[in-house]
Parts: sequence; structure tokens; C-alpha cells
Amino acid sequence: MAMGFSQQQKTTQIQTQRMSQKQIQSLKLLSMDAEDLRQEILSQVEKNPALEIVSDNFPNGVKSARYRNSFERGLRSGFSSASGEEKSDAFQEILESRADERKSLFSHLTEQVNVMDLDGEKRSLCQKIIGNLDSRGFYILAPSSLLDRAAGQDQKLLDECIGIVQSLDPPGICAENAEKSLLLQARLKGNAPKLALFFLDGRLAFLDPPQAPKILEKIQGFLARQKKLSFSNEDYSFLKEADEAAVLKALSFIKALDPFPARDFSQEASNYVFPDIYVESAEGEGEGASSAQASFNVRVSNMALPKVRVSAEFDSSKKNSAFAKAAIRQAKSFLESLDFRESAIAQAAGAIVQRQIEFFKKGPGNLLPLRQKDLAAMIGVHESTVSRMASSKYLQCQWGIFPVKYFFTSAVGDISKESVLRQIHEILDKSPKKKLSDQKICDALAERGIKIARRTVAKYRAQMNIRPSYSR
Repeated sequence: MAMGFSQQQKTTQIQTQRMSQKQIQSLKLLSMDAEDLRQEILSQVEKNPALEIVSDNFPNGVKSARYRNSFERGLRSGFSSASGEEKSDAFQEILESRADERKSLFSHLTEQVNVMDLDGEKRSLCQKIIGNLDSRGFYILAPSSLLDRAAGQDQKLLDECIGIVQSLDPPGICAENAEKSLLLQARLKGNAPKLALFFLDGRLAFLDPPQAPKILEKIQGFLARQKKLSFSNEDYSFLKEADEAAVLKALSFIKALDPFPARDFSQEASNYVFPDIYVESAEGEGEGASSAQASFNVRVSNMALPKVRVSAEFDSSKKNSAFAKAAIRQAKSFLESLDFRESAIAQAAGAIVQRQIEFFKKGPGNLLPLRQKDLAAMIGVHESTVSRMASSKYLQCQWGIFPVKYFFTSAVGDISKESVLRQIHEILDKSPKKKLSDQKICDALAERGIKIARRTVAKYRAQMNIRPSYSR
């Protein structure tokens, strides 16, 4: 049987989509956290002579990057002799070569927790809380973001574990800031004057200046304002008896406290989070505003990033060079990619605030269902862009610092899965001996307006490590 071969030429049209180098760079920058982006900016400045750093909040360690001339920036400069510089360098070398033999705060606290009689869940959460403290002993992320809701951990357990860590040495750690730390130390001492506790509870401004007569004037002004507030139930009768001796005693007590209780420990294990997004109450919408009126401003922070631009001197002096033109083109493309990153984060953060407005008004426990896919549809971008935006980014609001991914929750009907898990936990806690079957839990949820299948209840119960009713 004979076989023949022939060649035919056909024209076909195929539509493909390829990303440009600029698009690839923009998406790469979008996925970076603040620390990685900072290093990328410094790297680009180092490689591209057309880029220059205008200002930097953290210049230490980046001396190789090109800065504008110090005289242009209005900085004073001085000169030292060769022998003086040699002595200074030798002294600095001695300081830097000396090992820090102090124990880290993390190790010190962990050792104390390890000898305590705690169950596995409490011990694990206490270690999470300890790992969330910076070198000063203050929170890095909002404590509520540490909870594993799927495992049934709730605010009551968190408060108990925070109390355990706050009881450890040194006193005053595990607080929001220095002022809260001072108040915690005062309460732990047990012998704090009432007047000292009054000042430390958000009223340190009364002590500026720390002069007894002026402080007494402020106390009298405070009492006059309280008298006009007919709805105030606070008992401030002790303030009426305050005199200079009482004020001086309170001042002496406060001065004996340490605003940075962890300062004597090694900082080797310290971690800092720079929020990428700030959500703040709009001006005029403070505590006096109603929940319905509350509105928020969203701001993208570049505090940890150097501010860069195309060098005007390079642009004007070498604009006819092919090399210079290429360098300037690459510099402008990089700056546009930085602008794209900031714009994308701001747009996504605004949509998150819009969707999760109840959380920003009332705090943790008020999240609504929100998927990355839903947010992408809201702002008109691909889901992968939202995923890159959310990666390793942090948002700060009045409730603390939260990973952006914290605000994405799966849905069960019209409420979030997190809310359903909390409701199941509450139903079981209120049940005698927690003997409710999955069907009865399902019925109890239905009474609360949450309609889900029994098998879904069983799945969620298993995720919270709760055994079936017959084995509880």
C-alpha cells in the first residue's frame, strides 16, 4: 500500500496575552512587604544612576546609596582630624565587637510559661502572645488577630492568657504602649495611690508640667466639667480631697515606674511591623459621633521606604547620551510601578473598609463574609492582584494592627464562617454538660437566624476539636 506525504500551509489566528516587563515589575513590587520593597528600592538606586534618594527615615545601613549633596539638603557638616577619626573608629569597633550576653525577652518569658501548670491550648496561646511582643514588651499585632477561631478560641480565653503573660516578670510587659504599661505596673503593685491610677488611666497630660499647683488646677477643671455631665456615673469624690501633698505622692509613685520594662533584655529576637495601611476616624467623627455617622480615612504608609526621584542633575547633564536615556526611562518606569503599588493598596484597603465597616466601628467579632474574589470584583482587578496586595501587608486601626488577610472570611449564608463558629461555641457553653447533638445545635442556630445543614455543623464542630455528643 503506497503512502504519500504532502505539505499544506495554513494561516491561523491565535489571541494570546503577554505581560510587559513593566507589568511584571509592578506586580512584583505589589507582592512585596515593606522590608523587601525597601531593599528593592535601595538596589535600584545602586544600579541606576538616574535615581536618587531624596529622604529616608531610616538611613542607617544604606550609606552606599547615593544621597543628594548635604549642602543642598541644608545640613551642616564638620571635619575631624585623621587621629580623631582613628580613635573614634577604634572605640566604635570595641562597642560593636562586644557580644550582647543578656537573655532575650522571648526566652525569659517562655521559660516562665514552661514551668506553669497550663493546658496545651493556654500554653500555646501564651507563647503566641509572647512572640507578638517587641523589644520594649509591647504588642506588635492586635492580640485578637492571634486567635484561632476555627479551633474555638474566643476572647475570654485570650483575656485569660494575656493576664497570665502580664503576671510574668518583668512587670508591665504585654501592653499596648508605655502609658498602658505604667498603668499595668501600678495595678500589679497593689499599693498605688488612687490619684496615681487616675493620672495613668489616660490622663498623663495632667502632669505636664509636673508642678503640683498646676496639676491641682487641672483637677479642678476636670471636676467642673464632670459636674455638667449629668449622665456620668464615675465616682471622683477622692479628687475633691486632693492637695499638693497627695499630688506629690502620686508623682513620686509614677516616677518609680518604668515606661519601657523590657529595656534590660537583649533585642536579638525583636521583630517590628510597619503598617502598610492606616485606617483612621475621619476628622470630626470621634468618640462623640454615633455608630451610624462614623466614617474613616484610609492612608497608605511609606514611612519605612526611602523617597526617590529621577535625578535632575543626571537628566540635564547627560540627556544626549544613549546610556542616560535608557537609565532615565528605567527610572521613570520604576517610579510608575511604585505609584501603581500605592494606588492598588489604597483602592483595595478602601474596599475592605467599606465592606467591613462594622468591624472598624465596633472591633473584632464583627467581620462580614469577604473573599479575595469578591474584593477583586468590587475594585475591578484580577483575583491574583488582590492576593498579591494582601500578602505580608498589615493594617492599623483603632483596634490594633492586623494582617490584611485577617479581613477575608468565608461565608455561611449571609454571615461569616467566623461568626458561625463563635455561635456554635456559645450554644455548647450554655448547654448543660455540653451534650447537644449536631441536629440540636443546628436547630439552635436556626432559632438565631442561621440556617445550615447538620453535616455542616458536624464539620465545623470537628474543626473546633469538639467531640461528638455521645463521647463528650
